[in-house]
Amino acid sequence: MKDRRKPEEENAIKKEEMPSENEKQSTPEDNGAAEEQTPEFLMRTVESVRKERDEYYDLLLRKQAEFENYRKRTLKERDEARVAALTEMSKELLPVLDAAEKGLASLSGESRDPRLAGYREGYELLLKNIRNVLEKFGVRELPALGEKFDPSVHEAVITEATDEHEEGRVLEEYRKGYTISDRLLRPAQVKVAVPTPVDSD
Repeated sequence: MKDRRKPEEENAIKKEEMPSENEKQSTPEDNGAAEEQTPEFLMRTVESVRKERDEYYDLLLRKQAEFENYRKRTLKERDEARVAALTEMSKELLPVLDAAEKGLASLSGESRDPRLAGYREGYELLLKNIRNVLEKFGVRELPALGEKFDPSVHEAVITEATDEHEEGRVLEEYRKGYTISDRLLRPAQVKVAVPTPVDSD
């Protein structure tokens, strides 16, 4: 014979079987969600994000510094290569310039011979063109005649004992000296004054 219960009795039994709100146990997910809401957890998260931000910022600064150093090094190497190329080319032109200057000097400016006028004009034009090219390369003539002897830019090929000039003064210039981009291209060959020896007698 089937156990027949009244609906009221069945409902009462179901309520007894169901756990109350207080009897429900929290799940790990619920515990984690609760922890994420605590001030301590939020502070740890903020500190972690701040630390990560600082690390990326430091990395950015290092990369910027490395790139700036690379850019400067590249520019310097390019300028040095350019100056080196111009230096070699200028060295090849200087003997031509020397020869043209000697050729013009051999033609006396006081000569009235009309046959020499054309040669003189030719040398002057040649010198002008060569000097313009060298000037574009950054080549500059070194002062020598009458200057104080400077071993870093002058080459003393001969000395002259004299009391009429200060010791170490350049008396003559045999070959002009030049610089290129503030670097010595060729020293000037000069005669330098030295004191007259004192007679011991």
